[in-house]
Amino acid sequence: MKIFKNIAGIFVILLGGLWMLQGSNIITGSPMSDNKEWLVIGAMLVIFGAVLLYMNNRPTARLH
Repeated sequence: MKIFKNIAGIFVILLGGLWMLQGSNIITGSPMSDNKEWLVIGAMLVIFGAVLLYMNNRPTARLH
């Protein structure tokens, strides 16, 4: 399950990055290009993916 969450987190970060690049008109040729709404949605996905990776890989507290 941990591997699946890591793969999902990486995928979400990459998808969010793509949407951010399209929303900021760096990648053109799409209806999403130069649309600030997709820039914001992409940024939220990148943050969500980073949190998912952090929560999945953070060290667990050891009980003594």
